[in-house]
Amino acid sequence: MGVSLHAPAKRESGGRCETDATPKETPLRVLSLTSALALAAGVLVVASPQAHAADVPGPGVGHYVALGDSFTAGPLIPNMSSLQCVRSTNNYPSTLAVKLGVYYEDDRFSDVSCSGADTTSMAGDFTTAIGTTVGPQFDALRPDTDLVTLGIGGNDEVLFGTLIRECPTLRDTDPTGSPCKNAYTVKGVDTLAAIVPRTQKRVDDVIDGIKQRSPHAKVLVVGYPRLMPADGTPCPDLTMANGDISWADGLERKLNAALAKAAADNGVTYVDTYGPSLGHDACAGDDAWVQGGYLNLLESIAWHPLRAGMDAVAQLVHNKLNGVDLAAGRLVTASSTQSGYAPSSAVDQDPYTRWASYYWSDGQWLQVDLGTRKTIRRLELNWEYAFAKGYRIQVSDNGSTWRTVWSTINGDGAHDTVRFAATTARYVRIVGDQRGTGYGISLYDVEVYGS
Repeated sequence: MGVSLHAPAKRESGGRCETDATPKETPLRVLSLTSALALAAGVLVVASPQAHAADVPGPGVGHYVALGDSFTAGPLIPNMSSLQCVRSTNNYPSTLAVKLGVYYEDDRFSDVSCSGADTTSMAGDFTTAIGTTVGPQFDALRPDTDLVTLGIGGNDEVLFGTLIRECPTLRDTDPTGSPCKNAYTVKGVDTLAAIVPRTQKRVDDVIDGIKQRSPHAKVLVVGYPRLMPADGTPCPDLTMANGDISWADGLERKLNAALAKAAADNGVTYVDTYGPSLGHDACAGDDAWVQGGYLNLLESIAWHPLRAGMDAVAQLVHNKLNGVDLAAGRLVTASSTQSGYAPSSAVDQDPYTRWASYYWSDGQWLQVDLGTRKTIRRLELNWEYAFAKGYRIQVSDNGSTWRTVWSTINGDGAHDTVRFAATTARYVRIVGDQRGTGYGISLYDVEVYGS
C-alpha cells in the first residue's frame, strides 16, 4: 500500500496493523424530539437533504466470536497471532472481522480458534501441539455476543489426522489402488466413515452450548473446503494412492453433510465452502484454496487452507450474513481521486484496498451505478481513518436527479450500517458533507443491499 496523503492506513495487504493516529472520540448521539415522537408512532422519517441528529449509523455486529480448529486458525499463513494455537492474522475470521468493521474495535472480536482442536475443546481445556494448555473456547462467549462462527469436527476421533498422516505412508504399497481405504475397512465397515455420525451428535451439543452462553447470537457453522479434485484424478501435489483420493473426498463430503444437518436440526446457518471451492482443490495450482500434501513454511501446512482460501471463505460467510452485494464490481465514479486509491477499490470486496478523495474539502462523493434499477434498503460502509462526520446517502434513477434517503451529522468512522425505507434506484451516492478529520474522505468498502 502506498503512502496516503490522508492518514496512516489501518490495514495492509500483507497483514494487519492499527492506525497510529490518535483515536477519535465518539460523538454523543441524541434523538431529536420530533424524530423520537415519529418513531414512537411507528412513522418512518425520511431524511431531507439536510442532515438530522436522529439519523445515526447503526453499529452492525457488536461482538463476534470465532470458534474452530486449524481450518479456522490458518496455521503458517503469515502472520501468526498465536504461537501455541498456530493461528494466523489472515485467517477467515480475521478477514471477516475486518469486513464487518470489528477487527480494530476493542472488545468486539475474539478469535479463539486453535489448530488441533476438536469438539471437546469447546467446553474443556485443550493441549496444543507444543504442549501448552489453552482454556475452553466457550470462555470467549458472552451474553451480548451476537455473531459466532464455528468450524469444527474434522479432528474428532482423529478423522482428518488419519487421512493426512496414515494414507501417504500406505501409498507406496499400492500406488494405483486404495490401500488406505482397505486398511480402515473392517468386515465391510468403513471405520472412518463411522466416525461421522458420532461427530454430528457432538456438534449438536456444541451448538447447544453456544446458544446457552450467547442466546442472542447468530450462529454460522462453516464447512470444510474441497481438498481433492472432483474427478479424483491424481496430481503431484496429492500424496495418496490413486484409489484413495475419491474415498478421502467422499469422507469429507460425508462430514460436511453431517455439519449441514447439525446446523439445520438446531436452527442455525450452514455455510457451504465445499461446493464453491470446485476448481480450487489442492491440484488447482495458482487457483488452489488449499495446500496439497507438502508443507510450505511460507504459506500453509499440508492439507490446509492457503491465504486465498481463507479470503474466499471470509467472503462466503460475509455473503451468508448480508446477502448479495449489489455494488460489488459495479461501475463507480467519484468527485476526485487520490492516485493509487481508485474508486473501484471501494467495490472490489477486498477490505484492504480503498478509495480516497484527492481534495481535502467537504462535499466529496462516491457514486455507484448498479446497472439497472434495484430495490435497496441498506448500505454497509467501511471508513478509513479519513471518515465523514456528516454525510448523505442519495439515490437516482438517471444519475442526474438525486433524492436523499438518509443523512447524518453523527458519523464516527469505522463501520457504519445504514438502514432506510426501501427505495428503487439505479445509482447510489455517498456525499461527505462534513469531514471528520483534516484530510479528505476515504472508504475501504461500499456495500449495497436489498435486504
